Amino acid sequence: MPPPTDSLLAVDIGNIYTRVALLDIVGGEFRFVASGQARTTIELPFNDMGEGVRQALDQLSEVTGRNFLDDSEHIIIPSQPDGSGADSLVATSSAGEALRVALVGLMPSVSVATAQKVAGSNYLKVVEVFSLGDRRREEQQIDSFLAAKPDILLIAGGTEHGSKSAVLRLVDTAIMAIRLMPQNKRPEVLYSGNRDIRADVKKRFEGLCEVTEAENMRPELDRENIDPARRQLSTLYEHVRIGRIAGYSEIARWGGSVLPTAQAQGFVVNYLNRLYKSDNGALGVDIGSSATSLAASFRGRLSLMTRPDIGVGHNAVSVLHHTTLERLLRWLPREVSPNIMRDYIYNKSLAPATVPQELDDLYLEHALARECLQITLASALPIYPDTVKGSGPSLTPYFDNILIDGAVLTRAPKPGQAALIVLDGLQPCGVTNLILDTYNLAPALGVVSALNPTATVQIMESGSFLNLGTA
Repeated sequence: MPPPTDSLLAVDIGNIYTRVALLDIVGGEFRFVASGQARTTIELPFNDMGEGVRQALDQLSEVTGRNFLDDSEHIIIPSQPDGSGADSLVATSSAGEALRVALVGLMPSVSVATAQKVAGSNYLKVVEVFSLGDRRREEQQIDSFLAAKPDILLIAGGTEHGSKSAVLRLVDTAIMAIRLMPQNKRPEVLYSGNRDIRADVKKRFEGLCEVTEAENMRPELDRENIDPARRQLSTLYEHVRIGRIAGYSEIARWGGSVLPTAQAQGFVVNYLNRLYKSDNGALGVDIGSSATSLAASFRGRLSLMTRPDIGVGHNAVSVLHHTTLERLLRWLPREVSPNIMRDYIYNKSLAPATVPQELDDLYLEHALARECLQITLASALPIYPDTVKGSGPSLTPYFDNILIDGAVLTRAPKPGQAALIVLDGLQPCGVTNLILDTYNLAPALGVVSALNPTATVQIMESGSFLNLGTA
């Protein structure tokens, strides 16, 4: 997509809501103009992601008086002399179930750990790991691989000019399993290991799977190179999604691609951290129906942790697999029976789009959101750089700014409730500025930051984000 020079449509598709925002030049500077929202339509009765986007665009048209769809229901790009359409479009999405990924690496604490960081940057669930620490027999590994049914195979074998035969043995085991899978069920393959055996790996997969390559994510024992693998993994993620979700390919054509929402938010957090050149970090928080993500940037280095199994809607029940009812109940302002908390969580998973009708229901939802943050933070802390400043081990590092996203936070009845959820869930050290992304603009600005940095700064400084204060 070319750098936006005028109007820009930003589409973000979640599991519950699809949002569209119009960004345009007003008075010589980029501004947020208006937004539209509709229910996401990847499930029955529509089974088409594009329908939800069109409904959101129709609402945006009512607000702005501008048409964004032609008579054939296709997006109008570029903008027309009569004012209809927009010059460009960016799209992000967190919709759909998490994809399943299998990892291949040598040492669990080295290449496998790095591969888990890469997988954790997207809406992916690690379902199988092959490594030198695996004591299972080969036939057991193959059975487990087949039962796991991975959508993506991520190979992260070895440092540069390091071991070759050990990696290839693990790859051969994975290949034997893939040969037993139906052709239309075989995973996408990403190789991000020792360049010396790259050709060997590709040759082994010939006629079986196409192999996508990326630079070695762990070229040395003490150095990681995550970004190239992260970018290629996003491409494979989009490719799998296009085959699974009707309408996904259409949205991708409109915007050139559909970026995972968590990564887009990570880009804007990373950009802000570089822009202000702070000694401390910047953090982005997003609590969704199916996933919770934390995007932290320290001196321009992005650490992204996505938990696709933790949320306040579709995956509310999964929270109970990682915590206890007692820990959830501690966040409530009054005594509540554990059965009430449990019933609420199960009902929320069955009807994730419902909103609290009573004050007690609101307290239950906010308790669930706090625990989502606690669980995700526990997963994120080990991947932060050792040089990060903090007041002690296992404590949240210092963050100058925390950018807050997710409907449970941005649509809280009072902004102060969102602030309290974040402060309780993260318990940040030091002095922190809390910023609420009221109009869900962060994912769009994350994409735009690489294309037009000026637009990102102008929109963030225009009052479109709500400063909740300093804590």
